[in-house]
Amino acid sequence: MRLSHVLLGEILYYDPGFEREVDKIQDQGGKHLGSGDYGAAYLLNGRVYKVTTDEIELEHAHQIKGKKTNNFAYIYDVETIEDKLGIIQMEVLGEFKGEVPEEWVDAVNREAEQLGIDPDELDIRPSNIMVNQKQHLKLIDI
Repeated sequence: MRLSHVLLGEILYYDPGFEREVDKIQDQGGKHLGSGDYGAAYLLNGRVYKVTTDEIELEHAHQIKGKKTNNFAYIYDVETIEDKLGIIQMEVLGEFKGEVPEEWVDAVNREAEQLGIDPDELDIRPSNIMVNQKQHLKLIDI
């Protein structure tokens, strides 16, 4: 699979490191779940493996790795390969449908601050929200 990525404020480019990591996951049987502005997610061995080129997301993932939070997907592991390339292993969550409650957004922002994450750096939008088995909302793009 060959993807081109458009990063905000940057030119269109091909990232061989990203493609190499995606190929490794696919070679192990990873099933593509979806793609976004900075990466792609795969289901492998009961976990989501998110290959990302977002260095801020990698930093945030390191900050919450192994911590049980109320509003963020659980992060099992984070591997930083380069400054702008890494793999985040996170819990498998279900699709969210519906309106995002403002109270939940406020709670996410408060929890982010408690975890040392600047809430202005979060990408809170419906496509980045999923639900756990108890139907609690979880932010997957940190």
